[in-house]
Amino acid sequence: MPTAATFIRGWFSEPAPTFEIRKPSARWGSTQPRQAHPKLRVVEVIEETPTVRTFVLEPVAPASPLRYRAGQHLTLLVDIGGVMHRRCYSFSTSPSVGGSPAITVKRTTDGTVSRHLHERVRTGDTLVTTEPAGQFTLETHPDVERTVVFIAGGVGITPLVSLAETLLREEPRSHAVLLCGNRSEPEIIFRKRLARLEIEFGPRLTVRHALETPPSGWTGMSGPLDGNRVIDALATVAADVYYVCGPEPMMQSVCAALAASGVAADRVLTERFAYASAATVRVPDHPAEITFAATGKRVKAKPGQTILQAGLEAGVDLPFSCTMGGCGACRVKKTEGRAVMSEPNCLSERERAEGYVLACCCYADTDLTIENH
Repeated sequence: MPTAATFIRGWFSEPAPTFEIRKPSARWGSTQPRQAHPKLRVVEVIEETPTVRTFVLEPVAPASPLRYRAGQHLTLLVDIGGVMHRRCYSFSTSPSVGGSPAITVKRTTDGTVSRHLHERVRTGDTLVTTEPAGQFTLETHPDVERTVVFIAGGVGITPLVSLAETLLREEPRSHAVLLCGNRSEPEIIFRKRLARLEIEFGPRLTVRHALETPPSGWTGMSGPLDGNRVIDALATVAADVYYVCGPEPMMQSVCAALAASGVAADRVLTERFAYASAATVRVPDHPAEITFAATGKRVKAKPGQTILQAGLEAGVDLPFSCTMGGCGACRVKKTEGRAVMSEPNCLSERERAEGYVLACCCYADTDLTIENH
C-alpha cells in the first residue's frame, strides 16, 4: 500500500503547462481534502467549434442540484492510465437561467485531460469533481444600473458569457459589452448563442468580434484583441468594471492598456488559464519550519516541499482543490518569514501585498508563520 508521502508526491506532481485551466483570478473556495467528491453525469456533449466542446452535467442521483455562481469553476479529477489529473474548467452556463450546468473545454495538442474529455467522454459517462469554487464572480442587484465590459480571448469566453448573461438577466437596467477575440471565424465560440442574446436583450448587450485572420468581407475587428484594439473599441463606452479572461499575453496587453488609460486596478478583474510552475522560481534547497498560528502546530517543510505538501503530510487540515495555482482554494496568509511562489497563479496584486500566498505553489525560504489553520 502506498505511503502518505508517496500519495502526496503523486497528487502534486507538476503537470505540463497548457492553456486549458480556468483564471488574477480570485478563485478561493473551501474545498476540504477529506470531503467526498461529487459525481456528475454527462447528459449532453455539444460541439461548439472543431476544437471546443460543451459538456452538460447533472448530479448523479440521489444528489441534490449542483449550486454554483456565474464565473465559478469545477475542478475535475480525471484518472488517465492510473494517474490522477486535476483540471479546472469554468461554468459556461448562467445559473439564473436554470436547467443543467455545463463546462466548455478546448482540446489542445498537449492537453492530456482536454484530449481525454474530447476523445473518451460521452453522454452517460460520469465525472468526478470538487465542489464549485471561485470568486471571479459578480454581485447583482435588480436596482443597480451600470455598464460592465467583458474581454475574452479564445476559450476565455467561458466564464465571461456566464457572467454577462447573469448580469443582463438579474440587473434589468444594466448594460454589457462583450469583446471576443479569436484566431479565425470557425473558432468563434458561442457565436449563435451570443447572437440570440443580442436579440433578446437588444441595446443592453453589445457584442464585438475580433479575428486574427479575418475572411474576405469580414466587418468586425481585424487583428488580435490586444490592448490597443480594446481601447479603440471602448472609446465611447463609460464602463464601471472590466472582466478579462484569455491567454496570458493578451491579458497582460489589455490590463496594461486599461491602466495606461486611467482605469484603477480594482476595477479590472481577471481570470488566468495557466499553471504555476516550479521552474519559475528558485525552489529552496533547505528545510524550514512552518507554524500554523491558529492551532499552534509546527511543521517541518523538507527541501522542495510546498506549504501544502508539508502541511498535509503532517496532518494539518488544509483546504485545496486544483493544486496548480489556478483556483485559490489553498490561499493562506503569511505573517512572518520569507517565501517564494511559483508563477503564474491566481493571486491579485492586492492579495500579495496583504501577505497572502497559495499553499500549493509556495515554498518556505525561511521559517514561516501562517495566520490561519
